[in-house]
Amino acid sequence: MHRAASRLSDSQELPFCPKQTESRCFNRLFTLAAFLLIALPVQASSIQGTVLDPQGRAVAGAKVTLLSPLNQVEERSTDASGRFAFDSLDRGTYRLLAESSGLSAAPTETKIENRQQNQKIDLHLALSATTQQVVVSASLGGAVMPQVGSSVTVLNSKDMKDRGDQTIYDALQDVPGVTVSQSGRWGGVASVFVRGGESDYNLVLIDGIPMNEFGGAFDFAPLTTDGAERVEVTRSPESALYGTNAVSSVVDIVTRKGDGPPHLSLVEGLGSFDTQRFGVGASGLWRGLDWAVDASRLESNGVVPNDEYTDQSSLVSLTYPSGGRRQFGFHYFGNANDAGAPGPYGSDPDHLFPGIDHYSRDKQNLFGYAFNYSEQLSPRFRQVTSASVTTDRYYFRSPFGDEFTHDLRGVFNTRSELLLSNQDFLVGGFEYNREQVKDTYIDDASGAPFLLPRTTLAYFLENRWVPVSSLTFIAGVRADDIRTSALPADQFGARPSIPASSLVQVDPHLSMAWLARRASRTSDTIGALRLHASFGTGIRVPNGFELAFTNNPQLKPERSLSFDVGAEQRLLGDHAALELTYFYNRFKDQIVVLGGSLTNLSTFTSANLGNARAQGVEASLRVRPRAALRLEAGYTFLPTSILALEGASQALEPFAVGQPLLRRPRNSGFYSLAWDHKRLTLETSGYLRGHDLDLEPNLGTFACEAPPAGPGLPCLFENKGYVRMDGGLSYRVYKGLELYGQLYNLLDRHYEEVLGYPALPLNFMAGIRLTLPAE
Repeated sequence: MHRAASRLSDSQELPFCPKQTESRCFNRLFTLAAFLLIALPVQASSIQGTVLDPQGRAVAGAKVTLLSPLNQVEERSTDASGRFAFDSLDRGTYRLLAESSGLSAAPTETKIENRQQNQKIDLHLALSATTQQVVVSASLGGAVMPQVGSSVTVLNSKDMKDRGDQTIYDALQDVPGVTVSQSGRWGGVASVFVRGGESDYNLVLIDGIPMNEFGGAFDFAPLTTDGAERVEVTRSPESALYGTNAVSSVVDIVTRKGDGPPHLSLVEGLGSFDTQRFGVGASGLWRGLDWAVDASRLESNGVVPNDEYTDQSSLVSLTYPSGGRRQFGFHYFGNANDAGAPGPYGSDPDHLFPGIDHYSRDKQNLFGYAFNYSEQLSPRFRQVTSASVTTDRYYFRSPFGDEFTHDLRGVFNTRSELLLSNQDFLVGGFEYNREQVKDTYIDDASGAPFLLPRTTLAYFLENRWVPVSSLTFIAGVRADDIRTSALPADQFGARPSIPASSLVQVDPHLSMAWLARRASRTSDTIGALRLHASFGTGIRVPNGFELAFTNNPQLKPERSLSFDVGAEQRLLGDHAALELTYFYNRFKDQIVVLGGSLTNLSTFTSANLGNARAQGVEASLRVRPRAALRLEAGYTFLPTSILALEGASQALEPFAVGQPLLRRPRNSGFYSLAWDHKRLTLETSGYLRGHDLDLEPNLGTFACEAPPAGPGLPCLFENKGYVRMDGGLSYRVYKGLELYGQLYNLLDRHYEEVLGYPALPLNFMAGIRLTLPAE
């Protein structure tokens, strides 16, 4: 080295150290080289590979999930050549999952031992009726489906498209244990009852943004399937994770992400009753920025006068960067809908039909915003922080006077995720929840509406323990400190001035999933057997009406205690899966509104006196004999019962002890069958719903009041059950261009999900779908 340097020095000057001695020159060169080595980025470890189908062909658009090793790190879609890549990875043990339509890959484990390690792993998919994907609604940080002890159903975008589901409400009909009831028309109030729970017992999330009104109510009618990647329905109380409103279920809508080349989609449709549908979406990955946007519009003239409906929705999802230790995210959801309200024009058991309402209308503007930030501080520790804001402004115009409700909610949540070992994952955190409502009927002594705020401070902890690969325990607990502001006296003098109150509620949750039997061969007729069970409690805090029309300063949240136990048996080499689950729900401290008169609102008071019970069995069957053929079916047996009021032997009038809960049929079921043949896809689906108990549609329980002239009218009636069938097809005309058509209620059955509100008769929707680049 010394002689080579000497020859160079003799022939010319070094540009870095002209006219310098050899030793000083090379000292400067060494210092410069060391500086460059430090300044240049160190090559990070990566995992990349290709997803292959059973015939060894590359699969485009497959979902690949990276876990480390119990929580989700990233999710990727394969490109047109079936390739995927995860970059900037720390040392540690990782697992890879892969999914496509009807295909899944067994988890693949790998280890990164240094920062310059690059691994190539190919994932081989096999035909399967079960899924290995990660769900984010049943466990903090996300958990793989087979490790979740709670009952979870995932509705993916392809299945919703094949069935012709235009709204989230439509899609939920294909979930065991779920009953849906809509007041007939496009835009009519759509309520969801899960395992016998009330319609305000469901926490609704869009990309993690809580969307419920003050007190838990939520109308599913405005939510379309446009832009939805999947819908997760967790059927168990999850207040240990989310606090109030997660009494009987969590419905989490996860929108599409952009993690590849730019992608454009468009849907246009025309249908019965001058119905028009338009949707456009785009997504992609640009310099590390994962982006996706969607916009849609649905409008219809309806069946009767004053039945017009317009619904406009938009979605934005941004994540940066796509890999590495640090990640920022932004999510937006917006919806504006406007609907006529013709009132009930169907069944009229008390002969009170006043005629179609030509004047009343309702309008809603619903918006949600969320900011997320996560920092991987070490291979075993991550901090995740989010903040969200939800606004809901509702207006109703009627001949009796206009009404409005303004809801505002802000949530700040931060949690620490700690991997104690490869078998033990601990999450703990804090949440600040500030919500407020202003309503026409929440007024003070002067009759002016006032702002009613409520603050909740929550602390939560969850531990996921996998002592052996076939057994998972999840235990969680959350303490909510619920602080309601003081209420002034009302104008009628029925509500005295009520001081501010504070209540601490603790909710636990336990679940277990056990792979009791593994398949010895992939061709086994009787395959793997998975057992699962869960136990938990849930709460729903009072809404504005219940707080404002009360003289009870001790009004408490409604509570539930629930458990379930079930088994999933895989059959025919994983080409089929049969699942049976028994569940039990006990609802207590339910808020009942006593007294009440349409002419004297001051007669209303509220109290925690109601009790109810729901138990039953869910059965579901999923069959995938071929990748091109899919069959799903489900049945729910749901006996419910109204129990006596607390401290009494009778139920609240006009109900009787032992009667079933309203709009919750004892028997219900569904089926869905889809077949792909070359360019053609054929689909049929059906819904069975037994009879249930419902209210007089014009006045409800007010029809039972005893007017001065004599006794009141009956107000409880049996609503007949129904069977409905749909069918549709789509044909791929050219790469990326598809024609579709769908018939709804193709047997043209007359039925009412809500008594007095006829469902749509036979109707259709047809149009085109365009995807660029073609999948």
